[in-house]
Amino acid sequence: MTTRRLVAVLLVVMAVTVTLARTRRAAAVEGHVRTFTVTGVVTAPIADGRVMVAHEDIAGYMPAMTMPFAIGPDAPAALAAGDRVRFTLTVGADSVRAGAFHVTGNDPAVVAALRAPAPARPARLRTGDAMPAFSLTTHEGQPFTAAELRGRRTVVTFVFTRCPVPEFCPLLVQRFQQLQRAAAADRALRDVRLIAVTLDPAFDTPAMLSAYATAMRADPARWQFVTGAPDQVARLTSGFAVHVERNGVLIDHTLATAVIGRDGRIVEIWRGNGWKVDEVIDRLR
Repeated sequence: MTTRRLVAVLLVVMAVTVTLARTRRAAAVEGHVRTFTVTGVVTAPIADGRVMVAHEDIAGYMPAMTMPFAIGPDAPAALAAGDRVRFTLTVGADSVRAGAFHVTGNDPAVVAALRAPAPARPARLRTGDAMPAFSLTTHEGQPFTAAELRGRRTVVTFVFTRCPVPEFCPLLVQRFQQLQRAAAADRALRDVRLIAVTLDPAFDTPAMLSAYATAMRADPARWQFVTGAPDQVARLTSGFAVHVERNGVLIDHTLATAVIGRDGRIVEIWRGNGWKVDEVIDRLR
């Protein structure tokens, strides 16, 4: 075989190998992606790349509830409250995206309900405010009150153990794992404590949270999951303006994460999941 032919053969073999590798990688990725057809009613227009939908049961994924969906690039330019929609939900290992929307009608009852006056809400906590009084219990069965916040820097967030949406509670838990590692590695952060308040106190008992904390590799000396009577949990969810609505066994909720100073006052509050670990560490310092 001539050198020219040998080179040509090698190039063909390399091309085939690369093609096979790409095909296998694509198959592996596709194997971790699920798609569902979802029907529901839009309850709030698109904002910040998300649309709020009261959806029907998604077989094999979650029961009916009202929740925000991150939208893909093929989403319509506008969706109005009351629009009945059908769309495709793509669930990957790290993200959930809604796309291929079709408006199938309009629900005037939803529009009328949304136009009704909203009930008065308690004033939300802001930077510089003192934490309100509360009485909760840690996943180790120990009492946890507002007095426990003094003398240490604390990061507080809200989750529940049965949350199925990767970009909500699981993402916050992953970031708390990163914060735990950062605090353990930096002597300047050794007094930092992490607190995850459950949004589902009826299910997330201390025993349930203890098992979850172990699974999430939470160091109890630094990271506590807390629960308690619903009215005590509500003191914090109301103060941080975390919307909580039960839908079957699951919960529709918004997100809030805060840094509390050694004096028990709020240093910073982040709404949603857009905050970065480095931002929190900067504020702790």
